[in-house]
Amino acid sequence: MADYHVGCGICGIYAGTLNKKGDMWRTKSDVTTEVLNSSFEYLYSNKKEFRATVKGKKYAMRIVPIEESEDKE
Repeated sequence: MADYHVGCGICGIYAGTLNKKGDMWRTKSDVTTEVLNSSFEYLYSNKKEFRATVKGKKYAMRIVPIEESEDKE
């Protein structure tokens, strides 16, 4: 079975396989929508937040309800 890799690029989030050196995609699919939907479902269902530190600065992703007046869809 192939080893799959997930990475982000300028146009989205991709999943696929890399070459033997691991520096170029052999195959890839855009999975941006699926990743974001799955992340939302995971955070919402588990009532958790995701935290990360980048260059010494801390960040968090949370699910936050919005008011109907804020809903502009």
